[in-house]
Amino acid sequence: MVGGRDIRDGRMEYVNGKNRAFLVGKNCLFDQLLARVYEVLQINSNEYSITMKTTLRSSNTLYRICALPMDIFDDEMVRVVLHMAFDVANFGCIPIFVTTSPRVPSEGIELHVDTETSFRANMYGPDNDEEVLPRTISLQQYYSPIHDNYDNIDDNDVTLEDVGATIFSITTSLEQRYSPYHNHDFRDNDDFHHETEGDNHDDECEDNTPVNNRGNRPSPSMVRSRRRIDPLTSLAPTLLSNMVAPSFVSSCDLDDISVGKLFAEKNEFILQLRKVAFRDKFDFKIARSTTIRFEAHCCSESCKWRIRATRCSNEQNVLWVVKRIDNVHTCHNEVLVDGRHQVRSRVVGHIIAEKYIQDKRIYTPNDIRAYMQQEYGVQLTYQQAYRAREVGLEIVRGNPAESYNLLPKYSHVLTTSNEGTVTHLKQDGDGNFLYYFVALGSSIKGFMQYIRPVIAVDGTHLKGLYRGSMFVATCLDGNNQLYPLAIGIMDSENNDAWEWFMMKLHGVIGDRPELVIISDRCTAIRRAVLKVFHNATHGICFYHVKGNIKSQFRMSKALWDQFELTFINAAKAYGHEEFKRQLEGLWMIHSGAADYLENNVGTCNWARSQFEGRRYNILTTNIAESVNSFMREPRKFPVTHLVDHFRKTMQQWFYDRKIVAELMTTRLTTWADEIVTERRTIAERMIVRPVSLHRFQVIGGGLKEGLVDLQQRTCTCRVFQLDQLVCAHAIAACLTHRVDFINLCSDFYTTESLAMAYAQPVEPVGDVADWEVPDEIQEMQVYPPVEAPPPGRRKELRIPSAGEDVNRRTVRCGRCHELGHNRKRCKNPIASTRS
Repeated sequence: MVGGRDIRDGRMEYVNGKNRAFLVGKNCLFDQLLARVYEVLQINSNEYSITMKTTLRSSNTLYRICALPMDIFDDEMVRVVLHMAFDVANFGCIPIFVTTSPRVPSEGIELHVDTETSFRANMYGPDNDEEVLPRTISLQQYYSPIHDNYDNIDDNDVTLEDVGATIFSITTSLEQRYSPYHNHDFRDNDDFHHETEGDNHDDECEDNTPVNNRGNRPSPSMVRSRRRIDPLTSLAPTLLSNMVAPSFVSSCDLDDISVGKLFAEKNEFILQLRKVAFRDKFDFKIARSTTIRFEAHCCSESCKWRIRATRCSNEQNVLWVVKRIDNVHTCHNEVLVDGRHQVRSRVVGHIIAEKYIQDKRIYTPNDIRAYMQQEYGVQLTYQQAYRAREVGLEIVRGNPAESYNLLPKYSHVLTTSNEGTVTHLKQDGDGNFLYYFVALGSSIKGFMQYIRPVIAVDGTHLKGLYRGSMFVATCLDGNNQLYPLAIGIMDSENNDAWEWFMMKLHGVIGDRPELVIISDRCTAIRRAVLKVFHNATHGICFYHVKGNIKSQFRMSKALWDQFELTFINAAKAYGHEEFKRQLEGLWMIHSGAADYLENNVGTCNWARSQFEGRRYNILTTNIAESVNSFMREPRKFPVTHLVDHFRKTMQQWFYDRKIVAELMTTRLTTWADEIVTERRTIAERMIVRPVSLHRFQVIGGGLKEGLVDLQQRTCTCRVFQLDQLVCAHAIAACLTHRVDFINLCSDFYTTESLAMAYAQPVEPVGDVADWEVPDEIQEMQVYPPVEAPPPGRRKELRIPSAGEDVNRRTVRCGRCHELGHNRKRCKNPIASTRS
C-alpha cells in the first residue's frame, strides 16, 4: 500500500509516493475529480480504491485554519479546494495527497476508469531511468508550496521522500508574480565561497549540510542529490480544451536573465535587470551590491521575488554569473507610473536603441514618448525622452569622444579594403584632434579620367557634441549626378583648415589640366585655392553673389524681382554680346548694385561668358550644398560614424549607378541625350549654308544666327565649346552633311565613361571586432578637440546666409487682430464700445 501513516501528534507522513500534476475545470465536482485522478495516475478503479487529502498553506490568516490535512470526499470540499486554488493569495494550486489501497472482493464501485495500469502504486523509489533534466521543472514542483531546493517538510510534518516527477516544461520569467517559494534565506549551496567583509556566514552549516527555514532541519539526501533546476526556462504545457489555467500565470519568451547566464560587468547585469523589470512592470530594490556579490528583491516587503549574481574574485575581467532567481512575484504589482525606479533614460535608451540602426531614421523625443505610452503604458516627460534618445544614439553610433580615438584604426581598415583610398589625420602636440581628410580610391580613379574637371567646395557646421566643420569637394558625372570626391572633418573653419584641406586635395588629384574650383565668396577658400592650385581657375557661385546684393542694397520687391531676373540671365549668358546687354540692364535698374558686381566682385568670377576657364553647366555650389543636405542628419553623428556613413552612401551609389549605366541603350547618358534630342528638334527647322569644307552658316529655328566650325568644334553662340555638347547650330550642320553629331560631344557625356566612373566598387570595412590593425596604429591615441563642448542643447537648425529667403512667422496684431504688424505699431481705429 502506498499512502500515509500516523506519526506523533496525530499528524500524517506520506512516503514512497509519485509526484504528478494536472488541471481541472473551474466547476469540477467530486466524481469528476475522482475520475480525473484515476485517469492521471493510471490506476485501475476495479482493483484499487483511493482517498484524497489536502493541506493548505497561506500567508492570509483567513486560511491558516486549513493547515491540517483535510479529506476530500464530496462536492462541497472540491469547491473549497478549487476556490483556494484560484485565489491569488494561495499561489494558484493545491497539493492533493492520494493514498491507494487494494479493494476487497466484495467491495464495489460505480465509477469505472477504463485505462491501462502503468503507474505502480507500490513503488518504493524513483525509477532508475527517471531523472530531472537540467532547465526543466515539474508542474507540481513549480506550483506546489514544496520544492526540492527549499522546504521538504510542511507545517504538519508531511514529507515527500523518493519523489519522482513527471516533467512538464513551464515557461517562466521575471514577469510571473506568484511564487511558490517560502524560503526567506535566499541562499544557494553552489555559491562561490568568497564573501565580502560585511557578508553573513551563518546561511549555511559548517559541514555544508543543506538547511531550510524551519528549525534548520536537514533535507532528505535524495532530494539534494538531484541536479539543480532552472526555474526560468521551458515551454508551457499543452492544455486540454476543457481545462482552464490560472489567469495569473504569465510567461515570457525572452531569455534576458536566467540562472547560469554570464555578464561581463555588474553594471551590464543591473541594466539588463532593469530592462526586464521595466518591461514586466515591477520594481526592485538592491539589497546588497559589493565587488563580488549582488542581491536584489522586490520592492514589496511581502513579495518573495529575489535574484542574486556573484563573481569569484575581485580581479578584473572576471564574469558575473546569475546564481539564483526566485522568479515569481507574490505581490500585486501595478503598472509603472512616473517616478518609479526603472523609468530611467538609460533603460529607455536601450529599449529604443534599435530605432536608430538606420542612419537616416529620424526618431524624435515626442516619438519616443508616444511609443513608450503605447507599448508600456509609461508617460515620459520631454526631457526624459530626450535623454533616452541620447543614450540610444550612443549605443548605436558610439561615444563621441571615443569615436575620435577610433579614427586611426578605421582609416587603416578603409585604406586596406579600398585600393587607392587616401586618408590623413592631424593632431596637435597633445594628441588632440585637429583635421581629418578622406578621399575614396573609387572616386579618385573615376574623377581623373571620366568626370568633368570642375569641383565645387563648401563647408558646413557639424552638430555633434564637439561641433566642428565638415568640408566637401564634389563634382558632377556625365549623367548630371553628384559625384563626391573628398570630405574633411575640421575642428573649426578657418584659414589654416582650408589650406590644409586644399593641400590634401591637391595631393590626391594633382594639377589636372583645365581644373576649375568653385566656391562661395569665402576669402579663406579663395586664398587656399590660389596658394595650392597654381594651374586651377577659381570661380564664385553666382547664387551667393545674388544673396550678398540683396542684403547690401535695399530694393522694393518689384525692383528686386526685375534686378534678380536680369542678373541671372547675365550670369548664365554664353555670348559676350548677350552678357553686355544684360549688364547694361543691371546698370539701368540699380547702378549701385551693378557697380558692386562689376568692380567689387568682378564679372570674370561669376559670369559664365567672362570666366577664364570652362565651367560647363556648373555655375553654383549647389552640388556641394546637396552633399551637405544628404549629410544633414549624419552631421550629428560621432566623427567615425559620420565618415562611415559617407562611405556607405558612396558604396550604394557606385553599385546602383553602375547598373543603371550598363542598362542605358544610348551612346550618351540619359541626361545628355535628352538635351541633344531637344536641340535636334530645333535644328531640323534651321537653314544651313556652307562657308567652307568644315564651316557652316546656320540661321532660323527661332535662334540667333550661328557660324559653326565642325573641325574646331566651335560655334559663335559659344554653347558648343563651353558645354562640350553640340548646340542646335552644330546639329543642323551635321544633319545636312550627314555627320554623326554624337561623336562631336565630349567623352564625359558618354555611357561608357559613366560606367567606367563607377567601375571600381566601394568596399565595406566590416565589423569593428574583426578589424586587423597593426600595433603601432592600435596604440595611437586621438583625443577630442581642445575646445570643450558648450553647455546646453546643441543647435540643429541652419543659420540662413545673407540675403537668403526665410519663411518667417507672420505677425498678428493683438489689438486689431490683423496681420503684418504688432500691437505697438497698430494704427487702426478701434470701434468704441460705448452705447
